[in-house]
Amino acid sequence: MNESEKYLFDLNGYLVVKHLLSAQEAAACLAAADEMQDHIEKNIDVGPLHLGHSSVRYRFDEKYQCHSYKNQMGGGAQYVIDDFLNASPAFDVLVNHRPTMAYVEELMPAPFRLASSELRFRHKRNTTHTHMGGPVDVRNRYEFSGREMDDPGRRKKVTRDFNLLVVRVLYALHDVPVENGPLCVVPGSHKSNYFSPFDPREPTKEPGMIPLPMEAGDALIFTENLRHGGYPNLMDATRKTLHLAFSPAWIATMSAVHWDGQPYVSPQAWARYDAQQRELLPPPADARELEARRLNNENVRLKEELARLEQSPAPPPPPSLLARLLKS
Repeated sequence: MNESEKYLFDLNGYLVVKHLLSAQEAAACLAAADEMQDHIEKNIDVGPLHLGHSSVRYRFDEKYQCHSYKNQMGGGAQYVIDDFLNASPAFDVLVNHRPTMAYVEELMPAPFRLASSELRFRHKRNTTHTHMGGPVDVRNRYEFSGREMDDPGRRKKVTRDFNLLVVRVLYALHDVPVENGPLCVVPGSHKSNYFSPFDPREPTKEPGMIPLPMEAGDALIFTENLRHGGYPNLMDATRKTLHLAFSPAWIATMSAVHWDGQPYVSPQAWARYDAQQRELLPPPADARELEARRLNNENVRLKEELARLEQSPAPPPPPSLLARLLKS
């Protein structure tokens, strides 16, 4: 990061880096996303469905070795494909993408890891509710250090300006004008000391909220502590973006699918990665671990269902035999 970028990132909480992905990289990733879209959307409700964080119901897709779920905010659908990195060799370039990692290395100390990967299809009228900002979640901490500290990854003391816990990177796979529903942010809100009092369902009406249009290959790098959301997509064209989250290695993921755990890496993807790429991701989970995760999610779902039933009013008892005889 140059001095201007450091200043603007600290001031606003984000940077738009032009063409961080090459034209060839963006085009290859877009082609892979296009190839997945029809299959993912047609099968999104095909069971078995599992329960994730915030009551997200997701499915595991055998073909692409990823997890997917949908929401319906603003009247339009959004499809989220978690662990999309497994789906195609075209996405391998994003794992330890050196131009991107140069920014990540400035913003948090090593060792760090790729905490989540999401491919998002946002259809017409879909809106992403605004969230985060200031004191919402300490795990998103934004901290400016500007002092010498230990860097475990380099095994020495370094002078570090930024000491973040979550860095988000959003790549635009095609041009995303304001009408196509770009990410929107409240600049400077990563330093807020107050919770936002504004309706999260109305990002276009929140004071200070601005959309961030992008071109194909651009990357939006921001602290998760920044208040952000998604402007409504007013176009017929689906907005397709890739979202990566980086954290220090000791922090659990905040993915809705793998909450407080770690991403899923398929054996096929792991076999494609080199040693440096493997340092950013956990090795493939075996079948027993995946089954344990599934059973744990099912246990959570059953507990929620039991609690709901216990809160529901009890049905009236059936009439006695005498009452039925008298009625007849």
